[in-house]
Amino acid sequence: MLCYAYQKVCAPPALECTDTIASLAVIDSYVEPAAAPLRITLLGPPGVTLAGAQMAIPRRQTRALLFRLAAQAAPVPREQLCYLFWPDEPDATARRSLAHLLTHLRRALPAPDLLLTLPDQVGLNSALAWADTIAYERLIATAEPHQRADALHQAADLVRGPFLAGFSLPDRPEFDEWATLERQLWERRFLETLAALIEHHTARREYSAAIYAAQHYLSIDELAEEIHRRLIQLYALSGDRSAARRQFERCSDTLDRELGVSPLPETRAVYEAALAGEFKIENEELRIS
Repeated sequence: MLCYAYQKVCAPPALECTDTIASLAVIDSYVEPAAAPLRITLLGPPGVTLAGAQMAIPRRQTRALLFRLAAQAAPVPREQLCYLFWPDEPDATARRSLAHLLTHLRRALPAPDLLLTLPDQVGLNSALAWADTIAYERLIATAEPHQRADALHQAADLVRGPFLAGFSLPDRPEFDEWATLERQLWERRFLETLAALIEHHTARREYSAAIYAAQHYLSIDELAEEIHRRLIQLYALSGDRSAARRQFERCSDTLDRELGVSPLPETRAVYEAALAGEFKIENEELRIS
């Protein structure tokens, strides 16, 4: 069973109106969820809240449009939206259908200026709407060393499960294909964040926090042998050789069951060094394969 929820561990969140380009530019601004009345969560089962209360958006297709717009900071081309929802319709017909769907969405939203539209693009007003995907991207882009670890923890805390978990449009395979690709992208981003947290806490000798992040990683990708190897080292460094032994056995069993292979020589070498008490963390960057 995949486990996504992460908690920070320390060692011993008319048809349409045409707006100006200047108005649409606010999509690129970022506000904290407390400052934005509308909160859209996509990293897990999708949901919409208004001032902390669950908000119902009628019609699955209307919700799908909202989720697509909320998935990125930049406005979405109308042509792309037409392809996701009406790929087989003539362009003029698809654009009329999109205009009607935007009308449904605008009526469902608490304020008409939440939805910003141009002849060729549509987006959400980020001064009034917050999305976890956009917040995540801003957090992992934090470059200042003294803020980076906390930003990574905040980003990890936003992930509650796979992208748009449990949501689909069975009669719109193009939308579902887009969602599948996004789901894969977000899983990779989350694993990269966990790998960065493992490195950060290991370097600071915060082994409990590093172990937690590594366990979380393996709950999503149990075939990541480099994480098994790092976890064996971490258990040894924290003085738990029994856990190191169990981790090597779990790694061996998983690789044999899923791939029919044995652990790499370097994994066995780390395991033997851990049992002998000759363990250390090599200064190598974890790589996501």
